[in-house]
Amino acid sequence: MATSDKLIDTDRWYRINQSIGEFLTSKYTVVAILSTMVLYFTFPIYWTFISSLKTLDGIHAFPPSLVPDASELVDPIWLNYVHLLTQRSFDMFTFNSLIVALVTTAIVVTFGTLAGYGFSRFRFPYDDYVFIGILGARLLPPIGMLVPFYRLFGQLNLIDTRIALVVVYTYMNLPLAIWLMRNYFISIPADLDEASYIDGATRFQTFKDVILPLAKPGVAAVAILTFLFSWREFLFAFALTFTTSAKTIPVGAMMMIEDVVVLWNYLAAGGFIAMLPALLFVVLFQRYIVSGLTAGAVKG
Repeated sequence: MATSDKLIDTDRWYRINQSIGEFLTSKYTVVAILSTMVLYFTFPIYWTFISSLKTLDGIHAFPPSLVPDASELVDPIWLNYVHLLTQRSFDMFTFNSLIVALVTTAIVVTFGTLAGYGFSRFRFPYDDYVFIGILGARLLPPIGMLVPFYRLFGQLNLIDTRIALVVVYTYMNLPLAIWLMRNYFISIPADLDEASYIDGATRFQTFKDVILPLAKPGVAAVAILTFLFSWREFLFAFALTFTTSAKTIPVGAMMMIEDVVVLWNYLAAGGFIAMLPALLFVVLFQRYIVSGLTAGAVKG
């Protein structure tokens, strides 16, 4: 009887676990879970956007309203953005961020792609140690490099310039780019190089016309990640820039926090402007990010 009771209990627990598994993996449960996650992660974006359209009194109203009425909104509706760009120098901050991010991305993609191809195809003495050394430089905490960079740029008279930010961001992003591109190039068969040589192509022609087109997802992933990091970086931009001619969006947004008041409406507007590149990249180039990071992480 004891054995029979154990079998009955086992069978009952098996059916219970099976029912739970079927419930959790059913289409409706998965849709409900994913919908909840989407709402959870997109709500801050929505709240930032509607806050950027409110007056200060509307932002401080309690209880807060998910759908604000006309009395809480500025008139005209884009007034906070107009004031932010025209009266708070945010147009210059946006321009500085754009220039720094684009120049850094161009440099990192160019040298990261060339170095990654070299590490994937050539063997030379101590190449593994050189590669590990490049990666090791990026493992240092950024705040630990702040004082050395500040002293260096002070001696070179580059404090409060966009050039200083480009140099720092290139240093911080290039190791990751080299690692990703090396692993991506390793995933491309070397037989393609040999076939191109047989057809009479030079090493550079092989790289430019055969290998590089196949590595577009990896290049796109490196470009997107580098741009986003350079666009949103705060620590070095705050420490190395002092005037509107070099300050970037994160530092400009911090200026909305004044001595006696926080300008939440302008801060929300600046935050939403800072979000736009990330939102556009995720929506338009998600497949490149996923395929580029997957190939770089799994192979090699």
